[in-house]
Amino acid sequence: MGRYSSVQAYADNNSNVRSISYEEATGSKDKKGGAVKAEKVSNPYGSTAGAGSGDFHVYRHARAREAMRWQQLDASEQAKQEDSEFRRKLEEDQAALER
Repeated sequence: MGRYSSVQAYADNNSNVRSISYEEATGSKDKKGGAVKAEKVSNPYGSTAGAGSGDFHVYRHARAREAMRWQQLDASEQAKQEDSEFRRKLEEDQAALER
């Protein structure tokens, strides 16, 4: 027998399992019908349980895209800071010349 029994693995009292009614999921208690609102998964690559052989490459490419996005954000922020510093220095020099 393994480390955990099936009773432990599939217990109904697991606090991570959410159970809500259909009315709560649709957002209306008196309306009939309507689409069920799915919960958004913000990090679908967070777990590797049951991952296939190609999933690592998908994760690696997604991580590379995110790193590139952060690099672009950092570069644009640096350019904005340099531009504002240049403009501030230019205004100071122009004010000094006018005196």
